[in-house]
Amino acid sequence: MKTVHWKLAASSVTVAVLLSACGSSGSGNAASGTSASAKVASIKVGVLPLADYAPVYWAKDHGFFKKEGLDVTFQTLQGGPVGVQEVATGQLQFSFSNTISSSIATSKGAPVQTVALVSGLGVGELGIFVKPNSPIKTLSDLNGKTVGINTLNNVGDVSFANLAKAKGLNAKPSWVEVPFPQMIDGVKNGSIQAGYLPEPFATAAKDAGLREVAPLVTGPNEALPVSTFVTSTNYAKSDPGTVKKFATALNNARADIAKHQKEFRAWMPKALGTNAKAAKAMNLPNFDVKLSDAAMQKIADIMIGLGQVKKGYQASAYTIVNEK
Repeated sequence: MKTVHWKLAASSVTVAVLLSACGSSGSGNAASGTSASAKVASIKVGVLPLADYAPVYWAKDHGFFKKEGLDVTFQTLQGGPVGVQEVATGQLQFSFSNTISSSIATSKGAPVQTVALVSGLGVGELGIFVKPNSPIKTLSDLNGKTVGINTLNNVGDVSFANLAKAKGLNAKPSWVEVPFPQMIDGVKNGSIQAGYLPEPFATAAKDAGLREVAPLVTGPNEALPVSTFVTSTNYAKSDPGTVKKFATALNNARADIAKHQKEFRAWMPKALGTNAKAAKAMNLPNFDVKLSDAAMQKIADIMIGLGQVKKGYQASAYTIVNEK
C-alpha cells in the first residue's frame, strides 16, 4: 500500500459482532439485465452491513447494479477511514464513508470525491443512554460526564455538539472511545456514565433497560445527509461513466427502499445480519434524501462552525452530483 500523507477522520461506525455481511446477488427486480453487447464493468466496493448503507446491498440484491451494467464485488471493511484510504490508493473503486469523515479528510488533502448519498439521519436513530436510576436527566446534564462513543470527531460527537450549540447549551462531555458492542455493559457496570448508540444498538439499549436521555436526531440534526459512498479523484477522472452508473444504481436503490420500507425491514436480517426483532422495531435512516452541493455544504458549514474544518472549505470541490 502506498504511503498516504494525510490523516483520516475516524469512522462513524465499527463492525458489530451482532452483524454479519452478506453480498449475495438477488432476484434482479430492477431489470431483466443488460444487452448482450453492453460492456460490463467489474468494480470492488467497500461496504459495511448497517441500515445506513443498505442501498448498496439492496442495489445488488434487486438488480440495480445489473441494470447499469456493473459486476460488483463487496469487501467488508472495519470502518470508513480504511475505505477512504483504499479508494485513494486504487485498491477499491468505491467505498462507504460519511460526510463528516470525508469533509475532514478532504480538507486535509485526501484525494477523494463523494459520488452518492445513501441515507440521512432518521428521527430516533441516534441517542445518549444512561442507567434508569441515573441522575442525568437532560442533554445539559451530560456536561463533564464520562460518555462512551465509538470514535471521536464523527457522527456522534458532532451531532451532539451541533444540537447543544443550537440549544445554546454549554454541554461538553468527556468522551471515551468504547466499541458499540461493549457500550451497554459499560453503562450498566458504571465504567462510563452514559453511552452514545445508533440503531440497531439504540433499540438493544432500550430492551436492556437503559434510558435515553438525549435523542440526537432532532432540530438541526433531522435528516442531515450523512451516509455516503466515495471514489478517488483519479478514478472519477479516468472513468466518469462507471462513476455515474454506480451512483445511478445507488440513487435508484435508495428511492426504492423509501417506497418499500415494510419489505426492507423483512429483508434486513438476511441481507445485513440485523437481529430480526430489532429490524421490526428500530428507527430507520432517512432514505428520502438526495446528493447535492448544498447538502454537502450544510455539513461542511457545521464542521466549520465547530472548528473542525477551516473557513472557506467548499464541499462542491469534492462532490460529483449525478441526480436531479
